[in-house]
Amino acid sequence: MTSSRGEDLFPLVRVMNRNQRFFKKASSYYKNFIRSEHSLPWVQMRMIVEPRLGEKVLDVGNGGMREFNSSRTRLYVGLDFSLELLKQAETKDIHRVCGEAKNLAFREGSFDTLFYSYLLHHLAGKNVRGTKKTVETALCEGLACLKKEGNVVIIEHCLPALLEHVEKLIYYLLRAFIFLTRQSSVFIFSAETLTRTLMKSGYREIRVWKIDDRERGRWEWVTLMIGFPVIKIPRWLSPVKTAIFEARK
Repeated sequence: MTSSRGEDLFPLVRVMNRNQRFFKKASSYYKNFIRSEHSLPWVQMRMIVEPRLGEKVLDVGNGGMREFNSSRTRLYVGLDFSLELLKQAETKDIHRVCGEAKNLAFREGSFDTLFYSYLLHHLAGKNVRGTKKTVETALCEGLACLKKEGNVVIIEHCLPALLEHVEKLIYYLLRAFIFLTRQSSVFIFSAETLTRTLMKSGYREIRVWKIDDRERGRWEWVTLMIGFPVIKIPRWLSPVKTAIFEARK
């Protein structure tokens, strides 16, 4: 890793796994895709997230974008494993670092707030047990980076508990589809599972907000997945809902 008078740090990445290849390809349209998803709930999300950002924030899985701002924040570090996404960052108020959520190279107690925005479902592994372990490892890595009484804020797509169980049963079929279509590996948890995972990883005082999107039209067309930005379905067909979590060290 090299640095020069406060310039962004881009350590060399030796291993390019499938997710990295996927996001390298998607980097050309990623920002437009994210922005196209913004709508009324985004205002509601800002009202929840921004007051909870501390002085020093580590945004894990940043993707080169900063969507939330707080007057209290003096240092905002955006970490992502995709150099392509980081290099396309348009804002100058992000200190960009290339790295892995499962192996954070920061000193213990470096940050007031740890932020994961739609990242955890991308930490899918070969099986459900391995996926849960990977998410726990990432959350434990983040916990070590937090100051005493620091907080974590998580925004995630979530499924109802029953559909999460069905997803587990057909996980290998889903992985085969993802492999054949060259998508990013994903596993969408329920809010209940993520709450238990936070507790198991050592967090406390967990709060959950389920975002109300009733003001959005039932027939509003939404993108099915990042890899197929032109394929859309009516909102009422999507079982996925956004949830925001906060917990403390």
